[in-house]
Amino acid sequence: MTNTLTLTAKKRVPSRQTNRELKENRQVLGVVYGHGFDPVPVSVDASDVLRAYRKVGTSTLINLDIEGKKVIVLMKEVSLHPVRHEIDHVDFFAANLKEKAIVHVPLEFVNESPAIKLGGILVTAHKSLDIKCLPADSPRKIDVDLTLLKEPGDVIKISDLGLDPKKYEVMGLSDDEVVCSVKAKRVSIGKEESESEGEETAESTEEEKKAE
Repeated sequence: MTNTLTLTAKKRVPSRQTNRELKENRQVLGVVYGHGFDPVPVSVDASDVLRAYRKVGTSTLINLDIEGKKVIVLMKEVSLHPVRHEIDHVDFFAANLKEKAIVHVPLEFVNESPAIKLGGILVTAHKSLDIKCLPADSPRKIDVDLTLLKEPGDVIKISDLGLDPKKYEVMGLSDDEVVCSVKAKRVSIGKEESESEGEETAESTEEEKKAE
């Protein structure tokens, strides 16, 4: 746990006036909750929570310091302001390190696909996965190796991601679920070819009319 990011929070007493004053002072409102943990309303510096969110996302453990009390948490829910698009509220889930939890993990598509290099088009069916695992095993992201897509029609399935089944359970999806695939690029008909086809069609129509 020595490499766990630390975030400082302060307890708050929820009220309209207090919440407004905290927001005016660049504080993000939040709450800490979890199994066997009484919910604690908190506030966190907006710059600090944004930096933490960009660095670890919602699937990596954070050491939350609540006025001297250390709690190991996950950023469970992060709400953005509808106008300013800044973090407006955050839920911290107090993790039980011995109990598996469901975390939302983004997929990162890495390396170069031979099929895409030749003009194929990447089709992504999923951009993130819900994974059940112990908090300490929770991944920041899951890499999807695009070199597996060698020809148009090739697919990458859940089973191709290399997730250890003893550690990770993908929620709601089978091992055969397609994560992404590559399809052939559509070939547009050239102008001359199109005109030629049009002329042939016109000639055929004229001949049919004469026959009638």
